[in-house]
Amino acid sequence: MADMLPQEEIDARLRQQTSPTPPAADPPVVSPYDFKHPARVNRTQLRTLESLHDNFARLLASTFSSAMREVVSVDTAFVDQTTYAEFIMSLSNPACSYQFTLGPTSGRVILDVAMPVVFAAVDRTFGGKGSSQGGDPRQVTAIEMGVINKIVKRVIEDLEATWAPVLGVEISDIELETNPEFMQITAASEIVILLAFEVNSTNASGLVSLCYPFFTLESILPRLGQKTWMRHTPINEERLLLENRLRLGPMELPLVAELGRVKIPVREANSLQAGDILRLPARAEEPAVVYLGGKPKYWVWPFAEENGELKLQVAGKIPPEQQGKYGTVR
Repeated sequence: MADMLPQEEIDARLRQQTSPTPPAADPPVVSPYDFKHPARVNRTQLRTLESLHDNFARLLASTFSSAMREVVSVDTAFVDQTTYAEFIMSLSNPACSYQFTLGPTSGRVILDVAMPVVFAAVDRTFGGKGSSQGGDPRQVTAIEMGVINKIVKRVIEDLEATWAPVLGVEISDIELETNPEFMQITAASEIVILLAFEVNSTNASGLVSLCYPFFTLESILPRLGQKTWMRHTPINEERLLLENRLRLGPMELPLVAELGRVKIPVREANSLQAGDILRLPARAEEPAVVYLGGKPKYWVWPFAEENGELKLQVAGKIPPEQQGKYGTVR
């Protein structure tokens, strides 16, 4: 009979067979890190910041369309983190840059309007086609500065409205600077958040840029991560349309009152003289039609005062579904 193994060796072999094989260790995860451009704002906060400023792009399109009296589209071009020195180097010289304080953070922000957009807006304001072609890079004149200051004032109001769902901000201490090297709102190596918006009109295009130093947004970033701004009510489209109409301001439109309309041969039209009578299809008890800008808008009652002056009394507004039967006038 073969010799029996010691009990201790038998127990050791059993433990070796039943014990699980230890899993292989996972390789360490290595993430690249750029020490020259450290990412101090995470991707989620950047996406939230971009979504928040998409509303600013829409307001910007409305502001430039009103100022240039033509359709202007504005789209978010990019959102990036860079150093303040690289942002300053990317600006043109001369430039049209506005630095201001974003309260209540007390941090400084830069709004830069590309020179093609500036000259296009000025050209359009003074009756041109809104083109910036053919002009050499130069400083803006005092008159041109007054025009662009009015537009930027409304852009600042749009920026305040953009931040309103997150934080009630009040922008102050607005300064225009035409030499980027003189703008020192933070250290050259400081990280900034750069948002660029592409402005496109019929005859010109360019960028409008917003530069937020990190310390300006540092106290707001937790709010962006929580996305508290998404719980607010959306923009009232009717109110926005009304505000856009009010921004257009007063304007002159041709006003034509039509008592009736009849078709006659060209031969008879050439032989008409003073005192001739034309029979109109309209009845005396029917109101006349007033055309505003060539389109039928109101029913009116014509009457004459004692001094012989002819006037119109508005009887009502023509419903859109009935405007088609009256045609248009030039």
